[in-house]
Amino acid sequence: MSRVILAVILFLFLIASDIDIQQRQKSTSLAQSQTANLYASQMLLLADMVNEYRHQTGVQDGVVPLDQLGLPFSPDSRIQYQLQQGRLWIWMPEQPGLIDALRSRSRGSALIGTLSGGQLIWLSGMATGLIAPQNVADGNVIYLN
Repeated sequence: MSRVILAVILFLFLIASDIDIQQRQKSTSLAQSQTANLYASQMLLLADMVNEYRHQTGVQDGVVPLDQLGLPFSPDSRIQYQLQQGRLWIWMPEQPGLIDALRSRSRGSALIGTLSGGQLIWLSGMATGLIAPQNVADGNVIYLN
């Protein structure tokens, strides 16, 4: 009889620990998703503000100082940007969920990729032939505009 009770208690303990693990995984996933959405929103708003600035000033190359953009926030320090030959490159190191968040927030933009061997690769796997600014590291997620 005591073995049956012990087996039932052990079974209930296993069920309870599995439920706890699932709840922690959901919490972690939700936190990662929220963080990725924040980074994606910052990258896209930064793109909008730099584009507005460059259309007003005609700037085609370089980095526009953040204080010139009138951003209502300070972007995460890992988000970098640069105008190069008339293209706006915005990038940051890969974060869990960042690519999906960028895709969603940009309404399915095809201008999202990663850097591999110094070259921008679209999410489709196609090489663009574009050479990224020097300070973009392999594996970084890039939004090109």
